[in-house]
Formats: sequence, structure tokens, C-alpha cells
Amino acid sequence: MKKRLKELQRRLPAFALAVVMCMGTAVSAFAAGDPIYGTEAAPARAAITKKLTMPIGTPTPDATFTFHVLPDSVDGRTAAADLATMPVLGDVTIAFSASDTSVDNLNTKTIVKQTGDLFSSAVFPHAGKYVYKVAEDQAVSGYLPAANEAYIFSHAEYTLTAYVKNGTNGLYVAAVASQIAVLDSSNGTSEIGDKVDPTPDGDPVIIGDYSKMIFTNIYSKTAGGVEPTDPTDKALTLSKTVTGDYADLTKYFAFDVAARKPEVIPGVVTYMAYVLDGSDNIVTSTENYATLQTDGNGKSYISFPAGTSMTVNLKHGQRLVFTDLHIGASYDVTEAAVQNYTASLEYVVNGGIPTSTSNAAADLQLGINNILIGANQNSAAFTNAYWTITPTGVVINNLPFIMILILAAGSFMAFVVVKSRKKHSRV
Repeated sequence: MKKRLKELQRRLPAFALAVVMCMGTAVSAFAAGDPIYGTEAAPARAAITKKLTMPIGTPTPDATFTFHVLPDSVDGRTAAADLATMPVLGDVTIAFSASDTSVDNLNTKTIVKQTGDLFSSAVFPHAGKYVYKVAEDQAVSGYLPAANEAYIFSHAEYTLTAYVKNGTNGLYVAAVASQIAVLDSSNGTSEIGDKVDPTPDGDPVIIGDYSKMIFTNIYSKTAGGVEPTDPTDKALTLSKTVTGDYADLTKYFAFDVAARKPEVIPGVVTYMAYVLDGSDNIVTSTENYATLQTDGNGKSYISFPAGTSMTVNLKHGQRLVFTDLHIGASYDVTEAAVQNYTASLEYVVNGGIPTSTSNAAADLQLGINNILIGANQNSAAFTNAYWTITPTGVVINNLPFIMILILAAGSFMAFVVVKSRKKHSRV
């Protein structure tokens, strides 16, 4: 017996170490997807986080987003009668406005907001495990979006679990947990089934310091409209003026133009541009561009795949007008060098003060790059001045008068020479 006790005492530290290691493993596994605990005095809470992302420079809309929080199960039971006993959390909303604080980087603007505690008003009938499904409504409210606005809604879904416990003074939410049910960009590199922290602790203004039950929407707005002949519907205007008494006003000048979409806008984007004359009439000449497209209203336009440089020809009085460039997009434009013409340029960004640039001599190209598209006026006005011609040679219409002057001058010179010789002979 004593021998066995000694053996047990000898092995006890090893057993204790094994138990501790097992507990450590269990704690680690549990911690990775732990419910977040509260107390009766400070019950566990859960909230929804909303990220509204848009291209830099885009005005924040007065938009309200709705989230459905629907009963899924109670203590593992999913019958309709059981679900009917669960507290109705219903729809919750998050509203945005132009005054909201945003977190900006070079190209993207993000506003982060979150709801209050989803369980703050819930009255539970008994202790147990209550599971809800959380999803975003695929529509915006609060205002009617215009034709030049667009939303990409989050398709993420989560399950939200409340562990309700009997306390000294009644029921309270002892813990909460959340799990990804449907994946989208809101979840980053996560996978379906991953657990996230749904608690609203921290500062919602700071990226990453809020509930991880996140829904991310992309909002965009074009700087123009849908009618190219309407002066107020132009997102970008590139114009051509030719000056000089001997300038060729019928000559076409070549422009390399590229429009880039904002980084936050997903997928392939193609923009539309129209050539207009001085009276805002749409020009359909293939001299401007060989392969014109036709829009839904039967008007000819040039298709600009975002990020692709295109060559368009413009002559005096013509303009290339984009109607659907996103706010936050950017563009490059360069006019090719033209013999005997000196180029100058005045461009406006987002309705600001015009900026001028020019070439010191003729026969040089001129352009600007990576110019941002703002919500207000965006334009680039190119002017080409023809070099000055000085007329030379004899004008035939004046020949008789010139001959009279020559004869008179010759007679005078002959008279002077004769007089000089006579005076010299007397001496």
C-alpha cells in the first residue's frame, strides 16, 4: 500500500501537468469562439456595425439602412410555437448624414456607425439559449436616391446567440456570441462558421474598434447626369479652341484620353462620352472617332473602358463631354504636338480656381495626369494658337503707284548727280 502511495505521489506532478495542459488547450479552443460574458449588474451586449464606403470626395447621403433580427431557435427548438415565445427584436436602423465623421485615405472615404444594444429592451420568458439571424435589408430609406446614385448592399448574414441566465433579481443576458452564416466583403478573409465578437465595446469611430458583426455597403455617385446636351449634366468637359488669323479652323487635333474608376468601385466599368459642337448638338462624325456607339436614346457616343487610353480628335469649337464619371474617378488628357501651333490649357477641378499651363514654343504636346473628378465643375480647355505669318512680296494692285515712286526717286537721283558734275567741272 505504502509502495502504491509513493508511486502515486511520484506520478502526481505529471498528472497535474497533463491536466493543466489539457485545460490550456480547452481554454484556447474556447477562447477562439468564446461567448462574451457579462454580469447581472452589467449584462452582455450585442450590436450591429455598419460601414458605408465611397470614393473620396463623394458627399455622404442622408441614408438609413435597415437590419432584420429574426428568431431562429430557442434551446435548439425551431417550431413556430417556440419561436413565438422569443422576444421580438424586429428591425433596427442606422442613419447617415453629411455631418458624419469619416476615415479617409488617398482614394476612399469610410464612415463607421453602430446600433445600440440589441437586447436592451428584450424581455425573455425564461433562461436558456436564444438564437437570432441578422441580415441587412437590400434597400435604402430616408430619401429617394437620384438616377446618378448607386448602392452595393452587403449580403452578409450572422447568427446571434444570447445566453440568458437566472439571476438574483431576475433574468439577464449572461453571454453573447455571433457566427458568420453568409460571407461577403464585410468579413474580410474570414470563412463561413467563423465566430466574431458582437459586443459594442470601444469607439465606433475608430476602424476595428466596434462590434465585429459588420455590414459594408459601397455608395457611389456620378458627377454628371444622363443628358449630354444639358450643361448641368456634364461630369467632365474637354474643349478645343483654335486662334490665329491664319489658323485652320477645320483641322482636327488628336487627344489621348483615359478615365479611371475609383478603387472602391468593383468590377469592370465603362464610361460614356459625347462629342458636342458649339451649340450643344451631338456630333456623329467618324473624323472624331471611328467606332461610335448608340445609347438608349439613339445618340452617338464613344465608349471609354475605365483605365484604357483612347485617342479622340477634336476641331475648333468642339467638346468631348463625359456624363457618367464617378465622383472620385480620375482622368488623363494629352494633346499631341501639332506643327506651327502653340498649345495652352486651363483646367478646373471640382469647381475650384482655374489652373493654367502652356508650352513656350510650337510643335510640343501638352497634357495633365491623374486629375480628380469632383462633384462640381470639372473641365480642361485647350487652346492652340497658330504662329504669326508676316506677308512678304509685292502687291500687284499697288504696282502703278510703286512705279511712279520709283521713277520719281530715280529722276531726283539723276538730277543730283548732274548738278554735282557741273559744279565739279567749273572748278
